[in-house]
Amino acid sequence: MGHSRPLTDAVIVNTTLRSYPRPVLRKILIGLLVLVLLGIAGVFAARQFLPGFVSQWVAGPAFNRMVSKAVSHALKVEGQFGPMALEPGLSVTTEGFTSKGWPGQAIGSLNTGKARGWFDPWAVFRGEWHVPRIDIEKADFRVVTPDNKLKAQDPVIPPKPWYAFFLPSQFTCGWIECPDMSIELPVGAQTVRGANLQVGAMMIGKNFKYFGRNGRLQYRGYPDMAIDALEVYVTHDFIDIGNIYLREPQSAQSNLFVSARLGQHADKSIRAKAEITTLDLRPFLPSDIARILSGKLSGSLNYETDTSGGNAKGGGSLRVDDALIANWDYLDRLAEHARNPSLRRLVFRRVALDYALAGDVFSVSNLNVNGREQIDLTGGGTWNMATDTASVSLNASRIPIDAYLPAKIAEGLRGELSGRVDWSWRGTNLLAGRGGGSLELTGAALKDFDFQKFLSRFLKDPRYNNLKVTRAKLDWKQTRNEVLIDNIDVAAGEFAGLRGSVRVDAKGHLSGTVYAGLPASSLRWLPDATKSVFAKQENGMHWCTVKIWGTEKKPETDFTEQVAKQLDKHPLAWAALAIRGLSWWLGDAFRTKAAKMDEG
Repeated sequence: MGHSRPLTDAVIVNTTLRSYPRPVLRKILIGLLVLVLLGIAGVFAARQFLPGFVSQWVAGPAFNRMVSKAVSHALKVEGQFGPMALEPGLSVTTEGFTSKGWPGQAIGSLNTGKARGWFDPWAVFRGEWHVPRIDIEKADFRVVTPDNKLKAQDPVIPPKPWYAFFLPSQFTCGWIECPDMSIELPVGAQTVRGANLQVGAMMIGKNFKYFGRNGRLQYRGYPDMAIDALEVYVTHDFIDIGNIYLREPQSAQSNLFVSARLGQHADKSIRAKAEITTLDLRPFLPSDIARILSGKLSGSLNYETDTSGGNAKGGGSLRVDDALIANWDYLDRLAEHARNPSLRRLVFRRVALDYALAGDVFSVSNLNVNGREQIDLTGGGTWNMATDTASVSLNASRIPIDAYLPAKIAEGLRGELSGRVDWSWRGTNLLAGRGGGSLELTGAALKDFDFQKFLSRFLKDPRYNNLKVTRAKLDWKQTRNEVLIDNIDVAAGEFAGLRGSVRVDAKGHLSGTVYAGLPASSLRWLPDATKSVFAKQENGMHWCTVKIWGTEKKPETDFTEQVAKQLDKHPLAWAALAIRGLSWWLGDAFRTKAAKMDEG
């Protein structure tokens, strides 16, 4: 019975309030709120009279729980402030804030060191809790990929208390600054981390935008990069990287600019672009490649996917300046084979290309490889990542032929090789592919080969010992079953020529026809040569048709047979050749005997 009066008063007040129209009721409640806030302001103004009360309330568990809950709900984390204290200027300090993100939300965790925040009491009249500034000594912020399936595990926010009607319903924040912050963001299946950043943040709506500088960017498998500047906006639906400027620690300027928009919810699309400026290539290569390749990388790239995160496409241009290939076993063997130490190191002034990505197809165009002393390449190619098939179309020049010939041949043949290659293959077995092209040898000379010595003695013309190749080119084609060497066209000035085509099948069998050309002055040993064996006359030479067969290891021709048939018609010519051969044999024999006597 002792409680009947208060209950009756409450019923009377409630009934009275309901009798007012709603706009009038709201004005009354706002007036009451103003009175309450004025009372709070009066309490703060009277701190000199009541210092212990306010300080104890801020430092007490009730205020800590209230603020911890409000901030946690705003960030969608389960967080707790450390001990708090009231400071002059309506600021509150705390030993730190530790939290763990709600399941399925974008914030994985936020942990800080000591922090200080300022409170704006006048914002209450605008219907918001406003903190103009927060300073944080140190913080570790982790962003994760949201997952709607896990949101059912989020804590249930209890109903607001009856007095919440009188309190602001919004939380706003001005500027947040931290001189030592780490931010971790998801990038696909990996994470990228910014460590020891000097960060500022501002609230946009219910989300935060971050500005940073200094510190390091860390990404697994790659060297750390210094951060010159960054701008990142994080929401539930996306991570918007407005810009990140990265620099190699030893560089005087930013080497990499990146901007991207990463979908984090139903829209999983990626849109990214990058600009690269003289970036040291070696630290970003796999270790086995970095051991042999170095250079400075520049260029631009872009990449994007659809909302599912698939169907990738993109493109860009890349350039490597002062590229060096060295410490490679292949080059060491090549240099030793060619007896040319300079081949141990290949220096390229520039390697440039354009590329494009469309679904599973990666293509390269406008390839330009410019060697400092040798080897130039131009062209392009494609690689289908789904079918593992690839093709290239290249034009090559300034290739030293002596590096790729057997040692005995390389000793007497010099020159540079150029040509075109169109090649396609599957998997990693490049040699099992098929294609074709053309080859041309320039600046070539033949010197002191056995066949030259024979021709010189047989034709009694020493000029055959050193022949300048004025023209040497051919076309080639390789299929699954054979190699065709076609349109052979070789000329050694006015002294010799060779034309024709040859086939080599999968078992190494030869077939084909070539045309050997000699000037009339070199055919005096064969009677009526220009009317029989060398009957065709063209370009100042007389040509003989020669059939080829046999195998790669043991080729055969009908040239000797043709010459023998013609000599059979002229017995005296046979005798002259026999006497010439006998004189060679005797000369060689006596020279050999004399050499042995000198040694003895």
